[in-house]
Amino acid sequence: MPRKQQPRVARQITRQLDDVLATANIPSRPRNGWIATIRQALGMSKTQLAKRIDIARQSLDDLESNEVRETITLASLRNAADALGCDLQYALVPRKPLEKLITEQALKKASNKLARVNQSQALEASAIDAEPLSRAVTDLAREIEVKRPADLWND
Repeated sequence: MPRKQQPRVARQITRQLDDVLATANIPSRPRNGWIATIRQALGMSKTQLAKRIDIARQSLDDLESNEVRETITLASLRNAADALGCDLQYALVPRKPLEKLITEQALKKASNKLARVNQSQALEASAIDAEPLSRAVTDLAREIEVKRPADLWND
């Protein structure tokens, strides 16, 4: 069984990734796909590229179509990139900074946990008022962010 990553290390990795990804300027895929766009920019015919990849011309049509339909494999895309004199750069780019995603999830987790506890206490007429409950949720969320428990992403 793999060893659980230490929360301090996880936070450091999160900050490093956020710093790198904040400055990343990854363009959107062209409408016709990268393979066709770069092939055309190089002035290379489909027949020429197919030969360089060592596939049939019809297979290149399929390859370019698969890229546009997002059904291409990374291996196929890497082969095409290599034949075009390109490197394949593969990245997942978060829509928000990773730290913000973690903060939001920690708040959700804390809110759900304390809502259940508060509901149980309401049955015993000892529920917490809204303001102290909100502070408790914030405090618990901060604790969850720091500790990064294994169940953070269990919904």
